[in-house]
Amino acid sequence: MHPQPCLDEAALAKLLKLGGPKFAGNMVDLFLGYAPTKLAEALAAEAKGDCAGVHDAMHPLKTSAGHVGALAVRALAMEIEQLARAGERGRLPGLLTGLEAAMGEVTPRLREWRAGKVISD
Repeated sequence: MHPQPCLDEAALAKLLKLGGPKFAGNMVDLFLGYAPTKLAEALAAEAKGDCAGVHDAMHPLKTSAGHVGALAVRALAMEIEQLARAGERGRLPGLLTGLEAAMGEVTPRLREWRAGKVISD
């Protein structure tokens, strides 16, 4: 488990205030659909030694995680992005494993929030 809190519900409250329930729900849905794809892209790139590919996958994941309050995911994606940009591959496998765990922790919390706080489309 990463020391960063899993979910910042204040970020979700900001989405609700900014655009209402449908907007907030759509943002969460986008993250839930998008994040696993970006993680898979980063894992595949890391397996090939492609730091640029890891960086390219982490940059948008970092941003979208911040929007929905996925704090640990955002922090790990940022760290991975910085290391990949610098070409420092040594810690990437462990950090990507940590990112998988953080996503596994935040995903059900976001789904619960989505189900409890937001009207379905």
